[in-house]
Amino acid sequence: MSTQLNFAAIIYDNDEQAVDQLLHKVAATLNQRGDRVAGLSMVLNEHGLRREPMALQDLETGQEYSIAQNLGKESQSCCLDPRGLADATSVIRGLLEQPPKLAVVNRFGQQEIGGNGFRAEFVQLLAAGIPVLTVVKRKFLSQWHDFGGETAVDLPFSEAAVLHWCDGVLRGQ
Repeated sequence: MSTQLNFAAIIYDNDEQAVDQLLHKVAATLNQRGDRVAGLSMVLNEHGLRREPMALQDLETGQEYSIAQNLGKESQSCCLDPRGLADATSVIRGLLEQPPKLAVVNRFGQQEIGGNGFRAEFVQLLAAGIPVLTVVKRKFLSQWHDFGGETAVDLPFSEAAVLHWCDGVLRGQ
């Protein structure tokens, strides 16, 4: 199997796109087919968008990890809670012990670009040969390509396209 197929991101434009719902749906579809998909995705609200305050959900257990801190209504700062994010990384690190057929990591974003967030876990999963699916906001596309190099695959915001990529990776193992 080509390593170029092991690392993909669904590219999305804005937070009004239901990219997290798509990630959940793809994981559920693959798990229902018997392909173990595990990792983290954003907790969804009733509209299929990421819930506020932000939280991550373990796709296997349903456990939630709060990743937001309350900075007050007038704050313009990022509300991401680094401690909550660090707690959630244990789910991804656990995948190294019991590798799934596909790992889902909720985002490659500002934290990962800065060397934090799930950056180390992305590297560890890929080094272990575990295929990874994530999402990347279009404004971070060049940083995504810098990080993933030739192994980074861009997927359109399309359930069919994402499942097609997943099927190729899962059947190639």
